[in-house]
Amino acid sequence: MPPFYSKIASIVFEWCRPGTTSPPDLPDNPELASQLFDFAARNGVAPWFYFQLNKKLDKGVQLPREIENKFRMQYLQTLVMNQQKWKVFGDINFLAQQHGIKIIPLKGTALAFTLYPQESLRPMGDIDILLPENQIEKFKEIMYRNGAQQLYAPISQLHAKVNAHVPAIRWQNIMIEPHQRLFALGNPLNPDSIDLFAHTTHPPNQSDILIFDDIMQTYHLAAHAFKGFQMGGMRLGWLLDIALVLKRNVSDPEFINKVIALNPTSKKQIESAIYWSSLLLKDVPWHIHPSVPFPDEAIFHREVETEKKHKFIVLREISRLSGIHKKILMLFREFFPEKAYMDQQYGRHRGFSLLKLYFRRISGF
Repeated sequence: MPPFYSKIASIVFEWCRPGTTSPPDLPDNPELASQLFDFAARNGVAPWFYFQLNKKLDKGVQLPREIENKFRMQYLQTLVMNQQKWKVFGDINFLAQQHGIKIIPLKGTALAFTLYPQESLRPMGDIDILLPENQIEKFKEIMYRNGAQQLYAPISQLHAKVNAHVPAIRWQNIMIEPHQRLFALGNPLNPDSIDLFAHTTHPPNQSDILIFDDIMQTYHLAAHAFKGFQMGGMRLGWLLDIALVLKRNVSDPEFINKVIALNPTSKKQIESAIYWSSLLLKDVPWHIHPSVPFPDEAIFHREVETEKKHKFIVLREISRLSGIHKKILMLFREFFPEKAYMDQQYGRHRGFSLLKLYFRRISGF
């Protein structure tokens, strides 16, 4: 049984199961069918749903024509956008390699063309890439020389060094987030004792591209999903990503233990996210005991208090940083960001006017 309480969400969940052979009947009521599309699109699985639906069309399974066309359009739009973004990633990868810099695509950038059976099935958002921390500045300089622009100023220069990624850049009209680590320093999900570039492989027939191996990929996807849950949001697409990686590793009875071994202190979080994803599969060989139950359906429909929860996560991360000086400076800059950040957020203000903006920020915090 699916873990959702509403009929529409349960239908989408069942149709998203990889290799499903007997999904539930689809609603022929246009209003219910429209709700089904909205839920699938909101959760990033509309193209995958259409892919699954196409397997059943010869058996007379179909939605109202108008809704089926919406799914088709999502599928085609995802194909076009993914091809555009994959080309941009290829250009970035080529530039980086010319200067001896390795990069790893993350999340959708890595998955759409290497995990799913078609590149149109997994929507790609921004281009997320991981670089060695000691090469991040060199990479930025290369991109700026080739026409990239920084999109926003960091709260402080220390924040830029501590956060998971440096400020995003725009290149070829695409937003790119260069990561120096998977999560911010101070976040227990960050496996800071692991050489991430030692856990890579090449996709079939793509020897010029590095991606995480399945063990590290599962860790990162599970940790990312759990952090999304902590922030009050969840997507079925995130769980489908993990389920597809799990599916091709079901012959390894130690696979989950290998994933957890990357960062044993986060076992409860990783194990829970993997369990949620495994519900999309049948007959998995692993005995997983989640500490956190499957997320409430409400956060699959809309994010809940995300901004407030994010602030508390940031404060916890700061509290776990090493060095009292660093903690104090980070906390101070949370309330009093550097002027470049304030100028970008609120316009140029100085003197008493700037002071009022700082107090406004403190009251909002």
